[in-house]
Amino acid sequence: MTNSTYTLTFSHGDIQPVKSFNASPAVILACAVSYALAVSLSKSLSALMLASIMPLIFMITKKIPLSNLLKLNALNAVMIITIALTWPDITGGIMAGIIIALRVNIIYIVFSVMIYPLGTSGMHEALYALGIPEKLGILILLTLRGIYIMRERFEAALISVRLRAPGLHGVMKFRVFAYIIGSVLLQSVERSEGMMKAVKCRGGFSGFVQNGNKALSMGDIVFASCFAVYTFCVIILNYA
Repeated sequence: MTNSTYTLTFSHGDIQPVKSFNASPAVILACAVSYALAVSLSKSLSALMLASIMPLIFMITKKIPLSNLLKLNALNAVMIITIALTWPDITGGIMAGIIIALRVNIIYIVFSVMIYPLGTSGMHEALYALGIPEKLGILILLTLRGIYIMRERFEAALISVRLRAPGLHGVMKFRVFAYIIGSVLLQSVERSEGMMKAVKCRGGFSGFVQNGNKALSMGDIVFASCFAVYTFCVIILNYA
């Protein structure tokens, strides 16, 4: 059970560590989620423009790879076309799709900078401090770990196919892709069962209790206050 598959750790990639925010993981998680809810409920372009100021600052200061945004917006382009073709008015469908795409980009950037660098330990500390039931918190962490493992296996399978059969085309290419998806899903189920066994071997969900409630520091209060004001302004501008 010491294999890295069953450890609750994530790589931080090229994203700067969250310590630069000078706030506790619980405050960061609560602020990010409240901001995401405000953005997801916003329909006014002026409110979304105000909400996009912070993501733009993050893109400049945290140097988020543009390749990630290109992949995300490729999916957004398909979504916009689909909405435009199924909307009663094509122009209205395009506008609705653009608003949704803008929301997705804003939330993605903020979560990439604020939530993802927390890592598993930070997420566990935040969930515990916010009063989330221990069992639910661990299930959330195991789900995140399972998604990460699934992505890792899928990328490895695609690399293997490119190296072993670079000339695939036509129907065979779709068959191989379907086989890869099925194989990754089956392997992910086995990994999930292994992680559950690891939880039981370590004392069950109660074996993860490692954090205590920590008092909010002055930096946490200032950070949460500034974030609350910013989020509140977005909400007011949306309904103004």
